[in-house]
Amino acid sequence: MSHDDEEDPLDFEEWDPDSSSFVAHMVAGSIAGVAEHTIMFPVDTLKTHVQCDRCGKIAKPGISLPGLNGCVHALKTMVKSQGLQRLYRGVGTMFMACIPSHAAYFSLYEYSKAKLGANQPGHHPLAAATSGVVSTLAHDSIMTPMDTVKQRLQLGYYRGIRHCVMHMARHEGFSAFYVALPTTLLMNLPFGAIMVTSNESLKTLLTGPSGERDIFTYLAAGSGAGAIAAAATTPLDMIKTRLQTQHMSAQ
Repeated sequence: MSHDDEEDPLDFEEWDPDSSSFVAHMVAGSIAGVAEHTIMFPVDTLKTHVQCDRCGKIAKPGISLPGLNGCVHALKTMVKSQGLQRLYRGVGTMFMACIPSHAAYFSLYEYSKAKLGANQPGHHPLAAATSGVVSTLAHDSIMTPMDTVKQRLQLGYYRGIRHCVMHMARHEGFSAFYVALPTTLLMNLPFGAIMVTSNESLKTLLTGPSGERDIFTYLAAGSGAGAIAAAATTPLDMIKTRLQTQHMSAQ
């Protein structure tokens, strides 16, 4: 069996009608999204504090603590004052956003592939790319408002999700929830392209002389591809955070 015909056990975005129903595929993808964001949420909280620099409530006035020093300072300050649960402040936004955003992503991805002919025999790169753009736009349109709320809560502002949403709507307007959407799209579209390209390249590189690939090959390739894509798009992620929290430094 060639590698092109081999089923990738980590390729959860591709739906195989012979292996499961579309509803099961969509639900599994949503659960995976919730698990991913929840497990990595403490790290994401630290990242938000470092990227926002001086606008967080634990920031040292007039002192910039970038990189690892910023992470260590944020971790020590939050855990010492409020315990480990402080690292999960705002995690409820992910439960509220991940399920509908992933459901929209998988639904539109499969629907657009069928309508544009991307799932027909042969090579259809334009149709596949268009399907990816449409599904990413739907996903990010749902995630971006809650990501804005999430980052503000991570920084220590507002009493909760409802208070943040009401305050933003009243004082900043509806557009404040989507101010970073263009940057988010500009980040996520190349992120996906780099991720897929790196993953395929690393799988080929890590395949042994026997030509067999085990789960560790897929895990190593996926981890490496994620690191490469994240490194390439971090500057845009920084801009996104600054846009979504730009009013916080004045509070």
